[in-house]
Amino acid sequence: MEKLELEDVFNEAGYPRHTFVKPKEYPYLKSSFKAEGKHITVAGPSGTGKTTLVRTMMADLSIPDSDVLWINARQYSELDSGLQVLAEEMKCSTEFNEITDLLRLVRFIVIDDYHFLKSGARLQIASYLKLWHERDVRFVIIGIAASADELYGVDPELGIRNDPFNIKTQDDAFCLELLALGEAALRIRFSDELRAQIISASNGVPSILHIVAKVCCIEDGVEEEQDHEKVIDNNLSKIRDSVLRIFHGKYRDKLVGLAKGKQQAKSVHNTYFDIVANIASFNGTEIPTEALFRQIVSIIDDPKERGKKATSFYNCLNNLSDVIEEKGLSDILFYKKGGKHISIEDPSFRFYLNLLDISDIKDRIHLRNTGYPYDVAVSFAGDVRSTVEEFIAALKKRGLSIFYDFDQQAQLWGADVRTKLAEVYANDAMFMVVFLSESYPERDWTDFELSVGREAAEKRTEDYLLPLRIDDVKVVGIRSTVGYVDLRQVGVDKAADLLAEKLEAANA
Repeated sequence: MEKLELEDVFNEAGYPRHTFVKPKEYPYLKSSFKAEGKHITVAGPSGTGKTTLVRTMMADLSIPDSDVLWINARQYSELDSGLQVLAEEMKCSTEFNEITDLLRLVRFIVIDDYHFLKSGARLQIASYLKLWHERDVRFVIIGIAASADELYGVDPELGIRNDPFNIKTQDDAFCLELLALGEAALRIRFSDELRAQIISASNGVPSILHIVAKVCCIEDGVEEEQDHEKVIDNNLSKIRDSVLRIFHGKYRDKLVGLAKGKQQAKSVHNTYFDIVANIASFNGTEIPTEALFRQIVSIIDDPKERGKKATSFYNCLNNLSDVIEEKGLSDILFYKKGGKHISIEDPSFRFYLNLLDISDIKDRIHLRNTGYPYDVAVSFAGDVRSTVEEFIAALKKRGLSIFYDFDQQAQLWGADVRTKLAEVYANDAMFMVVFLSESYPERDWTDFELSVGREAAEKRTEDYLLPLRIDDVKVVGIRSTVGYVDLRQVGVDKAADLLAEKLEAANA
């Protein structure tokens, strides 16, 4: 007989043929599948086994694949219409009756990862569920809790036409049974201490159990079913990096994006990163904003700096829900503007934060230690704005924070613009990039900005004015001995790289 591979037994992304354990909801879900007429909603955090549960139920009830239309919502995440999602899947028109006639050819329509659909598509599907119920069309919707809750906001009567199941974390008995099945299949035995560590670390999430058990086996040289029972004894602290590597691909870039926040609103205090760092250090899944305030703001002794930090903190909170959405974290984190808690919706993400060295995120966002709100302020004549915007876009891709007038209209609205700009160019930027063009010496505003920049440069011990030449104009006030970069020769991307390198050296 061919031996089982490790990945046949412990695999967080595959179907657990050898390690499936029925959760407590199983008999109730089975009854809902057997009952005629109702839709079914299976909601819960990522990694809790929702899809596995539905697939196992289909097999248990001997429902053939031909009786199921299985739709992966990830494939249709760009579509605004729910009917269009169904039409694309079935290769038909978006006409409701035609779609309905085709849906009636199967027993169940399963929409997996429902939360990946756009809000408009989800709401349209929800609005038709009552009609489909009346026409004997049954949907099984699998997604996170927030998207499932939307169904009732669209039609409260769905409560009697839909059976909801919220699959959360499992208890220790479930985890022990899963590990025991895996041990039996591979002919291994985790030591009592390691087994306890795995269960504790997983927090009842099956996918985490699979990952940690698999890494423990790999570390001990177990790649397949053993000829004789082998005892595996390890310590999770020793395999931390191996476990983290598996989660980095799923979470790290999103976490970096959250720590960067809204670039144009980024403050000297790097408050988005402070929020991320404190969420990571918090043990629970409900993080009170009041506790964050105490850890980030209240600890500052200087009243003036504490006031600045408080303003920055509340600005970040006001934008936090938008940032969560923009960075693709809405299925992981939840925060409602004005709310008192930030909620971690995905227990796997909580596990990742528990293992993460937050300095890894800090290194990836070019966190400034210079004390300046902006990495760079730009000074230019208006007729070269398109070139400037191309340069700014390249800088933002590299994680830099830029003072650019069009990004700061809210700050400049109603303010004494001359005073505000004098403050920025004198005190708020690490570097000032001057775009040298023919029209630059002819404009009053550029003359004013350059005069402020020159005075600031004289007070700095490091470089400040960075001329970026667009043509061969000479500008009074910039010494001929000052090094410049010619944008015509190096191009926008290379110029952005050079500025990022200069900033990195200044921060070192």
